[in-house]
Amino acid sequence: MTTPPAPSSAEDRAQRLAASRAARRAEPRPQWQTAEVQEVIQETPETVTLRIALSDAPGFLPGQYYNVRYPVEGRPRPIQRAYSIGSSPLPDASVIDVTVKEMDGGLVSPKLVRHVAAGDKIEVRGPHGNFTWTESEGGPVLLIAAGSGVVPFMSMIRYAVVKGLSVPTRLLFSSKSADFVIYAEELGRLERQHEWLEVVHTFTRSPGHPGARYHRRIDLPMVADSVAELTARGSDVVALIGYACGAPEMVDLAEAALLDCGLDADRVRVEKYD
Repeated sequence: MTTPPAPSSAEDRAQRLAASRAARRAEPRPQWQTAEVQEVIQETPETVTLRIALSDAPGFLPGQYYNVRYPVEGRPRPIQRAYSIGSSPLPDASVIDVTVKEMDGGLVSPKLVRHVAAGDKIEVRGPHGNFTWTESEGGPVLLIAAGSGVVPFMSMIRYAVVKGLSVPTRLLFSSKSADFVIYAEELGRLERQHEWLEVVHTFTRSPGHPGARYHRRIDLPMVADSVAELTARGSDVVALIGYACGAPEMVDLAEAALLDCGLDADRVRVEKYD
C-alpha cells in the first residue's frame, strides 16, 4: 500500500482551522450579559481602559476579545463593536480590562472613552477570537502593533508574567508619539523586570525623540531587524512565531515582511482593526 504524502504546512493549517471552526460551532454560543464598570483608566489622551466585572465569567485566552453593545441616540437599537481584552486570564478572569481608543467619527468609541464612568452598567458578550498565544505555541515571539493593536499583545505579555514564563518576546510598537503610547509605564516596568521581554518603540510624529528606536511607520527593514535580532539569540527562524495587529495596511505589510524574512505561513498570525 502506498503511503499518502504528508500534508504541507498550509494544508495542515487549513485542516486545523477547519477542525477548530467545527469545535466552536459545537460549543454553546456566548450570551449577552450586563456587567459593571469598576474603573476607568486613562491610558492616553484618546484611549481608556474599562475594567469590567462580569456576572458570568467563562474564562478566555490571551488575545481574545469581547463584543460591547451600547445605545446610540438616533439609532433604533444598540450598536455592537468588538474590543480586545488587555488583561491576563489569570489569576481572575471574572474581571476584564477592555481598552478602547476613540476613533474619529465613531459611533461607540467616543461614548465609551468620554462618557462611561465607574459604576455604569454595560452589555458585553464573549469571549471570541482565535488570535491567541499561550506557551503551547512556543517561541520566540515577535509582536508587531500599531496604536490600539497593542491591546491583545498586552494580554499575552501579562499572561506570560503571571505564569512565570521566559519565552523570548519582542514587541515592536508604533505610536504617534510618547504621549500616545498605550500602557507606556507598565511596558517600561515589565521590560526592566523581565529579561525575556523587549519593547522597541517607533514614533511616527515625533522625529528624533529619544524614547523611540525608530521614527517612521513600521516597514520591512524594521521587521527584518527584529527577526534578525531575535534569531541572533540562538533561535532558528523556523521557531519564531510572528503576530501583527492594527490597521489593515500595517498588518498586510507586517505579514508580508514576516514571510519575506523566512517565517513559515503557519507561524504568522494577524488581526486587523478597521
